Amino acid sequence: MKKWKAVVIGILVLLIVLIAVGVGGYYYIQNSFNYTPTKNYPVLEKIELLDVAFNKIEKINVALLGVDERKTDPGRSDTIIIISLDVKNKKVNILSIPRDTRVYIQDHGFTKINHAYAYGGVPLSLKTLESFLNIPIHYYVKVNFQQFEKFIDAIGGVDIEVERRMYYRDKTDKFLVDLTPGVHHLNGREALGYVRFRHDPMGDLARVERQQKFLMALFKQMKEKINLLNMPQYISLAGSIFETNVSLMEGIVIASKFMDISEEDIHTFIMPGTPETINGISYVIPDESKLKDILEQYFKPNNIKEG
Repeated sequence: MKKWKAVVIGILVLLIVLIAVGVGGYYYIQNSFNYTPTKNYPVLEKIELLDVAFNKIEKINVALLGVDERKTDPGRSDTIIIISLDVKNKKVNILSIPRDTRVYIQDHGFTKINHAYAYGGVPLSLKTLESFLNIPIHYYVKVNFQQFEKFIDAIGGVDIEVERRMYYRDKTDKFLVDLTPGVHHLNGREALGYVRFRHDPMGDLARVERQQKFLMALFKQMKEKINLLNMPQYISLAGSIFETNVSLMEGIVIASKFMDISEEDIHTFIMPGTPETINGISYVIPDESKLKDILEQYFKPNNIKEG
């Protein structure tokens, strides 16, 4: 009985998506936003779209990499977030990994996890994450500073409560963060300053907490704006701005599974660990036991297909 119910639901999801978008509309939206997913770069564990539609997939893991790359510098992934989409229970679990986390990077030994991007870009970053966390990653989204600004401006900004005075002038990037406490409607540049700022006593930990807070505010706002009919446009917009291996149709089908979730269905975690200085370099040393418990309960999929 449950199996037939899953099949019916899956078919309905696909029908609704096709009716809402239409074959012609699908290509129109894709071309209008120049949506070009990097399907073959890098190679990640494959998920079949029909398996998602028919509820044969339990969890889908997405790596979000925020990088500080410039024209003359490949940069580092200073924001590393794993988002686990629990299709079975309609939950979203978010794990933030501090950029100073000490991990093993192939051919480079133990060093900070954000160095993986500088050494080998997205492929090495994802390989390092899968090895460190011992979970599969199915999709990735890479965001640089300019892309982040552009996306936030494109959706009309984000409302958020700034918790403290934030002022910092970065001479290298010619970037100014100047925010006062209170509720603000942030444009792209202001939002970037909010999520990048870490010049306070808690340093990078405070920044990680703000990034999670910002994601929750973004979710709340997007939930109010998005419906089944305009969802493809928003997914296309994101796909045209960010680098990702999520195709337009994959994004539509996966997103349709989570249209009715609330803020209570989203759980956030920060990788448990302790700061430590080794050879004069500051690291965050993971608490492997606590981290394993979080991963086992919320992030490790059991994507076993039934016949």
